Amino acid sequence: MNDFTARGVTVVAVSVDKPDTSRPWKQKKGFTFALASDPDMALIDGRFHIRNPQEKDLALHAIYIVDGKGRIYYRKVARRRAMPGELLDAIDFHRGTYKPPAPPPAKAP
Repeated sequence: MNDFTARGVTVVAVSVDKPDTSRPWKQKKGFTFALASDPDMALIDGRFHIRNPQEKDLALHAIYIVDGKGRIYYRKVARRRAMPGELLDAIDFHRGTYKPPAPPPAKAP
């Protein structure tokens, strides 16, 4: 979370669970980001269209990065969660501060 905070990024997770269910889970995991609740799937269905087709009471794993003007500039919907490094790269690229990693050293002949 420190890398996101250092970039001035606010992380918000959205859960299909009611707050009484998601709040203890968040505390148990030690998460410090905001956790919104969408048990009626109003955002999940209405705005993002990411209801899981196999498990109708769940949403797909999805990441949206939104700039200060409300524009989505990164979206990932997948079976696996995004890794923090790829999200940080997307943020840096959008801001024009991305620095690609150095190439590995050449192998000796």
